[in-house]
Amino acid sequence: MPLKSYHGQKELPPDSVLWRFMDLRKFRDLMASEELYFRRADLYPDKTEGLPPEDYAMRVLGLDPDNVKDRVELNNHLGQLAQHREVLYISCWYWFDQRRETLDMWETYGHDGVAVATRYDLLAGALDRFIEETHLGQVQYGTGHLTNRFNGMEFITTKRLKYAPDCEVRAFFACYDLLGSGNRHIDLNNHPHPQPLPLNPRHSWVPDCKRRRIELGKLVTGIVISPWAEPDSVEEISLWAQHNKFQVRRSELTSASAPTLPEFRAHRHLFSARPQELEPAVERCVTKEELDRFTLVLTSLTPERVRWLYKQRWEILRLYPGEVPLVSDAQYLEATLRLLDAWHKQGR
Repeated sequence: MPLKSYHGQKELPPDSVLWRFMDLRKFRDLMASEELYFRRADLYPDKTEGLPPEDYAMRVLGLDPDNVKDRVELNNHLGQLAQHREVLYISCWYWFDQRRETLDMWETYGHDGVAVATRYDLLAGALDRFIEETHLGQVQYGTGHLTNRFNGMEFITTKRLKYAPDCEVRAFFACYDLLGSGNRHIDLNNHPHPQPLPLNPRHSWVPDCKRRRIELGKLVTGIVISPWAEPDSVEEISLWAQHNKFQVRRSELTSASAPTLPEFRAHRHLFSARPQELEPAVERCVTKEELDRFTLVLTSLTPERVRWLYKQRWEILRLYPGEVPLVSDAQYLEATLRLLDAWHKQGR
């Protein structure tokens, strides 16, 4: 079935060079099976895969984050999206040029293996022969390109800014579970959640991956060996390449002065261009000064407005029964309740 375009698609020039990094085991499998591997979207390490940021979703859907009914509606939309990505199967490629070969990419995706090289037009030609309606395009990062619509195809080709160094080109197709339900995010009390719930598991026959047969000789233009590949691995890779008549070479980063793999992992902050993950914020108690300022703001509102805000905040916390509220949430709720109690005693 011919490749199909999608809303917001960003294509590359036909002669753009693409790499697919893979470890030795995956490379061996590709050479032996001549099948491309597609991973189910919800199984990637990024748990926000295919999901929009909450603030963007709130704005586009016209929802109020302090309104519990709107929060319920948001959870319903996100929960449905989280289930929709379970039908999408993805093959990730790297848009390569000489400036973009980094030890980061080798360490993350193919430390002991290879990068299989191709061109954008050759990959498109291989996908064009699939029986599924398949898509191919460049992943975009951040939210500046989004078109103010709640569009699943845009979300599955959008990633957070910290992944921008991956320069990803994404091939994907959908395989629907015809007997599946789109309501696995609904709990026993009929409340929607932003993720499918364990009590509503998907059918066991939904696979983690899909494979599609390709003609390797028409897709692969060369093999690049990891700078950290061991001599035995280099020999095996070279034999596979020779058998298939592929050009093979070592990575340009292969050097006696380059850090070893253990050194790179131990001192990543010195070698890596990828932004480091932020440490999770340590929970803290709110200071008396902060609570006083909070109470001062509340006193400028009407009692009816403060009661409404208190009820909304309490109901929002109840939407996440599996999570423990922060101490600060409890402190702010307690301060609000104290003010409401004082007003009640004053007859307000």
